[in-house]
Amino acid sequence: MLFRLTSPFSNDTLWLQWIGGSAAMIMMFVIGLTIGWGSPYLAQFSAGDSPFPASVDEISWIASIFHLGRLPGAAIGFIGNQYFGSKTTMIGNGCGLMLSWILVIAANSVAWIYVARFICGVAIEVASMSFPLYLGDISNSNIRGALIAMTLNGLSLGILTGNIMGAYISMRIFASISLVPTISFVLIFILIPQSPYYLTSKRKLLDAEKSILKYNPKANISVEVETIKQFVATTNTMTFIDRLREFNIPRNRKAGIIVVVLAFFSQFCGINAIAAYMETIITRGMVTVVTPSTVPILANGLGIVAGLFMMYLADQVGRRKMWVFSSCGVCLAMTALATHFYLLNDGLDPNLLQWIPIISMVAFTICFNMGLNCIPAILLSELFGANIRTLAASIACAFAAVFAFTSVNSYQYLLEVIDESYIYWIYAILMVISAIFGLLLVPEMKGKTLSEIQDVMTKK
Repeated sequence: MLFRLTSPFSNDTLWLQWIGGSAAMIMMFVIGLTIGWGSPYLAQFSAGDSPFPASVDEISWIASIFHLGRLPGAAIGFIGNQYFGSKTTMIGNGCGLMLSWILVIAANSVAWIYVARFICGVAIEVASMSFPLYLGDISNSNIRGALIAMTLNGLSLGILTGNIMGAYISMRIFASISLVPTISFVLIFILIPQSPYYLTSKRKLLDAEKSILKYNPKANISVEVETIKQFVATTNTMTFIDRLREFNIPRNRKAGIIVVVLAFFSQFCGINAIAAYMETIITRGMVTVVTPSTVPILANGLGIVAGLFMMYLADQVGRRKMWVFSSCGVCLAMTALATHFYLLNDGLDPNLLQWIPIISMVAFTICFNMGLNCIPAILLSELFGANIRTLAASIACAFAAVFAFTSVNSYQYLLEVIDESYIYWIYAILMVISAIFGLLLVPEMKGKTLSEIQDVMTKK
């Protein structure tokens, strides 16, 4: 949008933008619950303490089918966002999530869980693609980064809540409770206006004007509508093949490469291994000063606080600096963890080393949430023109899904072929490359409107 503020929190006329961001945050909170569901309930299935039996192979499929759903989720997200708009797509995604929780409640065999987890895998990609497009469309340029950072903080909060809930309540009660926030965000999205960019692309100019004034009552409506019309001018006349050809335009090709590379670094920084196996890593690290289950709660709790700071820093410090800071912080955390396991293997007394993995896990989570977690989504909402935004988001999310699946499976494979310390050194080296990449190639777009960003990308 065109109108700028001196502070991302100072203008109460933008309250509907914050409501939209809050609804998106609740959606990502529910996505976090689906991720946090895995750790406690897969353990229950493995221990034979589940409502119905599951073999080792079936448990493995419960874990992996979640990731298998992510690739079709990218395609579904593209179709939904391109033809129905981001708001409608997120409502449909909420209905899918409601179905998945109902399946878990009614489940009396593993097959029900397969379907529920596959739907959750689809939902995470649809959500990851939809909310940056929606928030990019409806938000003022000076709070866009804050809204996206807030939304992704909901993901971290959901994972933490899922881990805690799963330790104390049954699978069916977990799903019943999770229905409440799922229904909540669907109802909020039903009530708030559609994106003015989407309405303009469908030539509903009167509805677009109403949407603009609801999201920003102080907008200069004539200037705003004209800017949006220019931004979406070619959208309706392009075929899918035309959109693919658009990636040959230098600015789009460069933006696409940047977003995909950032997605690679965000998935191969160690986050998937840490998120799935933090408690196991702490146990293998011979930490006895606290119970292993305490460390994930501590780390994820402080990570949420870091995410709250990122809401402010994203639009004040800027995308490039926060990416470099985050990469360097994660690099140091992985280096410390690698050193810990190297010293253990060298025979050093584990009692002298217990503080290293604890601090490493906490530092990793904090630093990840202050850049690597949200910068790719922020740039995804900013760098692409209206004619290819949904396709770009679909491609980026598909790559992210492949990277996530590969990183999880490669971690287990590497544990079998090399010493654990070398795995974390590999992550640390990748983060050095990530910092250099960010410093040299990540564009700085804080405070710029979507039209201004396109002008900048065209000139580069």
